[in-house]
Amino acid sequence: MNLIEGVLFKNNEYVDVEYINIRIDNVWLDEKLDELYPDNMYRGLIPTLVEWMDREDEKAVVWRRILPGKYETTICPVLMCPDENDFSCTLIVAEITNLGTHVRWSKLGVDLSNEWEAEKVGSKVEWFENVKEMNFEFSDYIKMLDNFKERL
Repeated sequence: MNLIEGVLFKNNEYVDVEYINIRIDNVWLDEKLDELYPDNMYRGLIPTLVEWMDREDEKAVVWRRILPGKYETTICPVLMCPDENDFSCTLIVAEITNLGTHVRWSKLGVDLSNEWEAEKVGSKVEWFENVKEMNFEFSDYIKMLDNFKERL
């Protein structure tokens, strides 16, 4: 199993406030993607779960999809550009399945949807080939989400 955490972060060169960030197996998610794809400028992307997302419809999509119903799968935005705080810039999505005892992120990719409707995010994705499937204990996943919810 992989370990997922929502941890207070304050060293982002693009964001001047502290926020909860996603850490997987002791590595920040944005930094891991930047390491795997160094020419794509993924370092500095922020979680879509932060409290200052601009659009309520996009915030609703994230919170509805981040934890699918038991045995369901969703495609959820997990990282976004800190400049816009919405789905209009670089947007990383995860294919997430709730397996009851654990939560699986089967794959990650860049959203290529050109629709301005929040519900259509994830309809067209360029999936990363270098990112392996990740499985998280259900209790760790809920704790990570609770850390974000505390800041809402």
